[in-house]
Amino acid sequence: MPDAQNQTTETSTDRLEEFGYIQELSRSMSLTDVVVYGLIYMVPLATLPVFGIIYNFSGGMPALVYLVAALAMLFSALSYKEMAKKFPIAGSVYSYVRIGLNRFVGFLAGWAILLDYLLLPALLSVFAAAAMVTVVPSIPAFVWRLIPIQGVGAV
Repeated sequence: MPDAQNQTTETSTDRLEEFGYIQELSRSMSLTDVVVYGLIYMVPLATLPVFGIIYNFSGGMPALVYLVAALAMLFSALSYKEMAKKFPIAGSVYSYVRIGLNRFVGFLAGWAILLDYLLLPALLSVFAAAAMVTVVPSIPAFVWRLIPIQGVGAV
């Protein structure tokens, strides 16, 4: 009885050759690896300042906001899963949008996700520093901004 996973991979590899892509990377990341990467990327202090903002805007119902956001992220994750199975091409958002829509929209989506990867950790570090200054006012804000930078630099 043929293995369904290997059959899917072979079909995907055959389909990739249509795009001129040759699979050279090993697919060695597990679900745990991806989840840990996502948690590290979001800066552990991110929940501190964002929670206060969400609490104020949600009328005291932050749990509902987090549930709705988790549902939206679930749809996004499932979409990535399906696209990664069908088109396991390096390039992530750019590749998927280019194949699904067109090159120009893929180009815009690729640059948008790159800006997200660059700016979101910086923004979360600034928010976390502002929140930590209110918790520990004796330590200046610039020190709190340096802590995530040092942590990312160490990793």
